Amino acid sequence: MLKKQFVLAASLAGASLLFSQNLFAQPLSVGVAAVWSESPYYNTKNRTVPLPLINYQDENVFFHGLEAGYYLYHGNADQFSIIANTTGQYFNPHRAHHSAMRGLDKRHLTMMMGGEWTHVATWGVVKTALTGDVLNESNGLVWDTNYHYPLQFGALSLIPGAGVTWQSANQTDYYYGVSGKESRRTGIDRYKADDSWSPYVDISATYQLTRDWTVVAGARYTHFDNEIKHSSMVDKSGQTTVWTGVNYQF
Repeated sequence: MLKKQFVLAASLAGASLLFSQNLFAQPLSVGVAAVWSESPYYNTKNRTVPLPLINYQDENVFFHGLEAGYYLYHGNADQFSIIANTTGQYFNPHRAHHSAMRGLDKRHLTMMMGGEWTHVATWGVVKTALTGDVLNESNGLVWDTNYHYPLQFGALSLIPGAGVTWQSANQTDYYYGVSGKESRRTGIDRYKADDSWSPYVDISATYQLTRDWTVVAGARYTHFDNEIKHSSMVDKSGQTTVWTGVNYQF
């Protein structure tokens, strides 16, 4: 259970938290962070978990949190890469307080693989990635596109941004749908989800304490598409994630 929480937290925070470290990159950095994340599911515990921060990149490969990749092209303005990561989505019925929710099936973590393009310009950074489930859990697709603009104030770096995540019908329904069998067993209304578009805003910050030590922090809010928030498993219109940590750069 702790392992699954760790992966979830790392995935949710990773896009923003590690994004800032990538822009002001050292070849290798390690650290530790704490992440708090709302559960999107009805009457289910929120999560607060620790996780290690490990970042590495060279001309060919990179490892940022729980995302690994191989550069097909690595120019000054554009980067194309093959990536492997996880969306962090899962549902464990044992974390639910409501007895009916505890009778639902588990929704498992899965590994996603696909392609990613990043464009860096004076007006900001655009990133888009299309990945698909390779472990036969959801058999879904996820397309995430975001824009961030780095700001530097001496030792303080701020990176505000916004993006949108599209999830295919298979992906959305696996994590938020309720089958007829589950409905009959628990009394929760049956629900079939279609594909979904969920926008988000986030901000991450780094503060250079010394030449080697950096404090990191950030937050993200995701607004759920109607296909998610109308699910009989869900009682929120969105999800908030907050994190903070410390990092050592070699």
